[in-house]
Amino acid sequence: MLPSDYQTIVRSVSGTPELRRVTEIQEWRVERQLGADGVVVSVVVADGSSHSFLLASADATDMGDVLQRQTRA
Repeated sequence: MLPSDYQTIVRSVSGTPELRRVTEIQEWRVERQLGADGVVVSVVVADGSSHSFLLASADATDMGDVLQRQTRA
């Protein structure tokens, strides 16, 4: 089992390999923003800290499409 915080190599959007420090997500949720056109993505990591990110609906849709393509590979 990998530690919850480690380094890995990814292929960047430019196509070159890059070293990235990553933290494994322990829990995640997606919620609609009230009164606006957005989605809040919240993640909890192993140490219990939580981070939330606001995405425009179009960006959330694009992210879903990219995740589907990347996980098929």
